[in-house]
Amino acid sequence: LLPWEVKAAHKKVKEAKDALDADTMVSELLHKAAYCNNTLGFSPLASERSMPYFTPETIRSFMLDHFAPERMVLVGVNVAHSELTKWAMRSFADYNAIPLKKREEAKAAYTGGDLRMEGSSPFCHVALALESPAWGQAEVAPVTLLQTILGGGNASASGLGAGATSRLNTQVVKQSPYVESCAAFNTSYSDTGLFGVYGVAQPEKAGDMCAAIAKCLTGMTAVSKDELAKAKAMLKGKLFRQLDDDSQLMQDLGTQVLLSGRY
Repeated sequence: LLPWEVKAAHKKVKEAKDALDADTMVSELLHKAAYCNNTLGFSPLASERSMPYFTPETIRSFMLDHFAPERMVLVGVNVAHSELTKWAMRSFADYNAIPLKKREEAKAAYTGGDLRMEGSSPFCHVALALESPAWGQAEVAPVTLLQTILGGGNASASGLGAGATSRLNTQVVKQSPYVESCAAFNTSYSDTGLFGVYGVAQPEKAGDMCAAIAKCLTGMTAVSKDELAKAKAMLKGKLFRQLDDDSQLMQDLGTQVLLSGRY
C-alpha cells in the first residue's frame, strides 16, 4: 500500500458517503439504533473524524490481524470442484498466506432505540423493526411467513405480483393517498436478526403511516388458515424461482458458508 493510494481512497470514501440514497441511510440508522455501540451498530463507512487515522501502516496492520484464507469464501456455480480449486490455487500462487490469528467473536447485543436524520429526499423514509431469530434457527421459517403475509405495496404499482392482497398494501398503502410505498423485511445474521416494515410517505403524514404500520403488526396475532396456506404457497414459489437465478444462487451459497461454515 502506497501513501498516495490511501490518500486517493480517502476521497472515494467521502464520495461514497455523499452518494448514499435514502434507503441506505435508513438501513444504517436502523442498525445503529438497534445495536447501539456494538457489532452491527458500527457503520461500515469511516467517519470524517477517523479518516486521518487510515494510513498504509494502520491498514496493513488490520490486514495482518484479520485477513486469512480461513476467512475467505470462494463460490462457483456450474463448475467442477477440482476446476474451481485449481484456479483458486493459481490465483494465490504468488502470495504468502497470512497466518490465522485468533480474535474475540463479539456477539450482537440488541439495544433498540430511535435515530433520525435530515436528508435530501422530499419524502419521509421510516423503518420500524424489532429483533428476530438468527440465521439457521427454526424460528426463521415462521418469521419469513409473517413477512410474506404482511407483504408490501406501492402507490404506483398494480396488477399481478404487486402485492395487491397483502396486509400492508390493503391496510396501509391503499388506505392513505400520502403513503408512497410500504414493505415488510427480515434480515438474518449469524447471531441475530431484524424484522420490520419500511415505509415512505409525505413528511406531514409520516406519523399516521407509523400508526397504521403498528396497527398492522399487532393484527398479526390472528391469521386465517386460508391466509397462511396462501403465504406458504407464495413463499415456496419465490424460493423455487430464486433457484433459477444464478446471482441469487451464488449469494445464497456465499451467505450460508459465511454464516455457518457449510452449505
